[in-house]
Amino acid sequence: MHFFPNLRIGQRLALGFLAIIVLMVLLTVVGIQRVRSIDQQLTAINEVNSVKQRYAINFRGSVHDRAIALRDVVLMDDPADRHAAEQSIDKLAADYARSAQPLDDMIASSSDAKEKDILQNIKTIEQRTLPLVAQVREFRDAADKPHAEQRLLQEARPAFIAWLASINAFIDLQEAKNRATARQAVATARGFAMLMVISTVVALLLGAAIAFLLTRSVVLPLRQSLRLAERINDGDLRSQDTPTNNDESGQLLRAMQQMQRRLQEVISAQRSMAARHDAGEISYRTDAQRFPGEYGDMVQDTNALVHAHVQTQLRMTEVMGSYAVGDLIQDIERYPGEKAAITATMQQVKRNLKAINTQIQELTQAACAGNFALRGEPERFEHDFRLMVENLNTMMATSDTNLAKFSELLHAIADGDLTVRMSGNFHGVFASMRDDANSTVHRLTDIVTRIQTTSNSISFAAEDIASGNQELAQRSEQQATSLEETAASMEELTSTVKQNAEHATRANQLARGAAAVASEGRDVVGQVIEQMSGIEASSKRIADIISVIDGIAFQTNILALNAAVEAARAGEQGRGFAVVASEVRTLSHRSSDAAKEIKRLIDDSVQRVADGSTLVHKAGTTMGEVVTSVQHVTDIMGHISAASQEQAGGIEQVNKTIAQMDETTQHNVRLVEAASTAARALEDHSAQLTGAVEVFKVKAAVM
Repeated sequence: MHFFPNLRIGQRLALGFLAIIVLMVLLTVVGIQRVRSIDQQLTAINEVNSVKQRYAINFRGSVHDRAIALRDVVLMDDPADRHAAEQSIDKLAADYARSAQPLDDMIASSSDAKEKDILQNIKTIEQRTLPLVAQVREFRDAADKPHAEQRLLQEARPAFIAWLASINAFIDLQEAKNRATARQAVATARGFAMLMVISTVVALLLGAAIAFLLTRSVVLPLRQSLRLAERINDGDLRSQDTPTNNDESGQLLRAMQQMQRRLQEVISAQRSMAARHDAGEISYRTDAQRFPGEYGDMVQDTNALVHAHVQTQLRMTEVMGSYAVGDLIQDIERYPGEKAAITATMQQVKRNLKAINTQIQELTQAACAGNFALRGEPERFEHDFRLMVENLNTMMATSDTNLAKFSELLHAIADGDLTVRMSGNFHGVFASMRDDANSTVHRLTDIVTRIQTTSNSISFAAEDIASGNQELAQRSEQQATSLEETAASMEELTSTVKQNAEHATRANQLARGAAAVASEGRDVVGQVIEQMSGIEASSKRIADIISVIDGIAFQTNILALNAAVEAARAGEQGRGFAVVASEVRTLSHRSSDAAKEIKRLIDDSVQRVADGSTLVHKAGTTMGEVVTSVQHVTDIMGHISAASQEQAGGIEQVNKTIAQMDETTQHNVRLVEAASTAARALEDHSAQLTGAVEVFKVKAAVM
């Protein structure tokens, strides 16, 4: 069993076909023998027996026709008809003789004694009959018809009958021989057919066995090779089929396994190259010298393909690196075919970066110039670029809106309108600025409102004091004048003293009221001083915030300066960043200037608040002086009242004390003038304070 599988396919096919050929040769030899036997039998029938039978039939026809013609010769009286009959007899005799010679030759070589006996009997009868025919013809030629008829009927006719009987016996013998030969041929043919069927069955079984063995020995390894080829075609290189034959199919399977191992090596090499490329070793290439023939060419082509892709990626990386540092001068090469999409994409990236850079530069320049109304064009971009421009627009709009509202608030404060407030959704520093500004305006509003109220009260009280003092001064002057006439008219003195006492009492009441109002004004001024101190602290806090913003701008300027230095170190690659750093630095300068301007405004507000606080402090001091003066006035008026009462009680002592009263009156005049002067001063300070706070509008209003 181990011998056959180790044969080559050609040898196995040769053995199989040789067995079939041998079987075919045997069948052919047997067939030829049987066919020859049948051919001999058929030849005997067709070329011997049938020929002999045909000659015998010719004999029978000739004898039969000669008998009829001889009868006609005897019976016909017409010489012409009789002559024709005689000619027919001669012709039929000649035909008989032509068939007799070949038949004699055939019988001479025949081994059938019966056949020879019958033919000899035919010849014997012929030799006996032919003289009778001649005698009948002679009798008829001699016109001896009766002897002719007698010889015909008595001798010639029985001879012809016996002759025909012998010929028929020969024909029947040949017919019997033909039937026997035909039966033998049929038997031979049947035997041959059976032999062919058996031989065919054996040949089929043997051929099937040989075909099965050959097919199995060839197809199974070929199927293994086909499965291996299909797996290789499907990309499955893990087959471990082991060939067991040493024939061509086994060699094919081994060769395909070798091809599989070679493909595995190529794929492993490519995977190794892919792994190294994934690990960042993009310069690695597979050694094409390790692989023979087309495998080496394939590996070399793969290396070339990888090199081309790596070069493309490196070039893209280089260009993108330039774009990343702001260098938009470089352009990527125009690649052919489908790689043209890379060129188009990189060009689009460059155009988008230039466009977004232009948008940023325009917006930053506008912001540095204080123009926050400029907006980018987001509809020119998509995705994150569009979002970036929209965010820049949002930043510009937010800065514009918030700074505009803050500027409006500061202008309103500068114009004295404290009804304005900042409102809206602010965030971060803007929210702090809004809250602090609103708190400042609120504090200022409270302070100014209180100052206005207090200053009005002080103004009214000072006006009353000044009016009373004016009146008191006039009365004192009148009293001084009347003192000269006191001696002349005591009644007038008494009346004057009573009026003086009443006026003194009234002045004392007014002085006490003025003292109470002045005391209340002092308390209010104290509260105003406290509120002004809070306003000053809030203003200082706003100034501190502006200082922080200024510090941030300064730090931004420092960072922009550092970025410009780094961009200068980067050379051409940092040119874009240098431009952006310059713009940022300019923006930081602008921001610093804006912060300084805001700080200046805040400092101005702080200075004004400080001035107001100083005025309030001065008002407080003045109010203290007013209170002191009013207290003095009150004391004086008390003294006046007491003196008047003493004058009323001791009118009799007027003359004694007239000199003292005159002196006291003059002193009162001076005191009243001093009080009047102090009241006028208080009124002037109150007017100044009222004028200072009248510039502020304190009714509630919200922006």
